[in-house]
Amino acid sequence: MPAHLVALMGPDEGRNFPLTQEPLLLGRSRAAGGYLIDPHVAKVHCQISYEDGGWHVSDFESPSGTFVNGKRIDPVQKLNVGDLIRIGKTSLQFQEDADLAGEAAVGASPSADSVSDLPRHASWAEGLVGQKLGHYKVGTALARGRHGYVFHGKDTRRNLAVALKVLDPVFGTNDATVQSFVAAMKQVLPLRHPHLLKVYGAGKSGPHCWIAEEYVHGESLAAVIGRIESAGTVDWRHALRIGLFLAQALDYAHQKKLLHLNVTPHNILVGKTPRETKLTDLMLSEALEEDPTVPISAAGVPSENLGYQPPERTRRGPAVDARADVYSLGASLYGLMTGRPPFVGNTVEELVAKIRLEKPVVFSTLMLRAPRELEEIIFKCLAKSPDERFQTIREVVQALSTFIRE
Repeated sequence: MPAHLVALMGPDEGRNFPLTQEPLLLGRSRAAGGYLIDPHVAKVHCQISYEDGGWHVSDFESPSGTFVNGKRIDPVQKLNVGDLIRIGKTSLQFQEDADLAGEAAVGASPSADSVSDLPRHASWAEGLVGQKLGHYKVGTALARGRHGYVFHGKDTRRNLAVALKVLDPVFGTNDATVQSFVAAMKQVLPLRHPHLLKVYGAGKSGPHCWIAEEYVHGESLAAVIGRIESAGTVDWRHALRIGLFLAQALDYAHQKKLLHLNVTPHNILVGKTPRETKLTDLMLSEALEEDPTVPISAAGVPSENLGYQPPERTRRGPAVDARADVYSLGASLYGLMTGRPPFVGNTVEELVAKIRLEKPVVFSTLMLRAPRELEEIIFKCLAKSPDERFQTIREVVQALSTFIRE
């Protein structure tokens, strides 16, 4: 049966690798069919092949090894649907192709637990290319995200290039989710801020909930962080300005009584200069009632976003407030400074325990040279108790602005 790999974590997140009868080589070599930019992957790291009626992964004596569901293979292992392959800093999920539309037609309403296990099939996405959602024409796919695909798109009324984010059709089967999505997008549509990605339109066409957004040239902050170990740390002045622009965008949203609740490197776009920084997906996490503690595989592997969430987002309890965005902004800046989130873990349980109980490693221990005042601002954002953080994002803007002036 045809199958594919989807990159769920790492610098190549969102990419899709179709599998055929020909073996697929994964590595940093441009000669590999599965070329990856992850600097922690060997030039030719491993191979995916179809043999004896099943799919297998073979390690090519890579220095860091190939792991399936957290266990190192030696040297070949058969793959089952949903298995998570980790090489370097990249996690890829193995899926066999199927008709997702057929599954969605059953009408099962996704819960917070089931949404994370949505099938990663590409058939419905391929069928959208060339179609229209409202007055937006769908072009080629740009990336695969946790909740759907991002496509090149075109506003046919204004002849304007856009990015079209289309959610997995299963979201359209839940009336409560659709209503929440529509209500959230109505609040986001009028917003205009230089560091907030513009939303031009949104709606539901057939089974598809979609968002038409500003198309910008750049890359995610997650990709920048993924290169730090090999390319070197980012200049703290650069990180400082990115932080200030993000804080200003959040302050604008908070003044409108809107929370983000998922300020992570994957939702931040950066260009050639800090001034081109854009915060994306405002309100989307809240609209989809996203639970960051849901693992991305049966092996309990945490999502890459979980490492940037505050302790209160790891508990089922009272609603969080704007101070959750303060924490996640600080965590994203910590990642930009250090090349990793404040806390890492192999399982959701391990990572949640660290987020709740441990302190982030200070910059001096990591041999980072950065002003003490900047470190203090970031660490105040990262306080375990919301009462010990900056109480508003406006205070973060003021602290960063004061530091820049001084």
